[in-house]
Amino acid sequence: MGQRDDRHHHANRRRRTEKESGGRVSRDEREERAPLVGYEELYEITHSGRVFSRTTRAVLPGGYHHSPVIRISVNGAIVTLPKDKAVADSFAALDASR
Repeated sequence: MGQRDDRHHHANRRRRTEKESGGRVSRDEREERAPLVGYEELYEITHSGRVFSRTTRAVLPGGYHHSPVIRISVNGAIVTLPKDKAVADSFAALDASR
């Protein structure tokens, strides 16, 4: 059984990988987002169909990446939307408001 890394070694390795990869900014934070049509004050959506909560500022877990639907929670109720339509409508509304 090998030795475990001490916390300093682990922290230095993490810093080195972050520096090489360009920092802590993930792909999700660089991807353009638009307010989700009908739920603008609660959620944002990206071109790839990832949904972000505006209150927690986190990606919503759920479904597979290639799933044709997205599921969001609105006042405790689960709402299912077709992903392609939600992305198209949201970015069309964003372009119209510019």
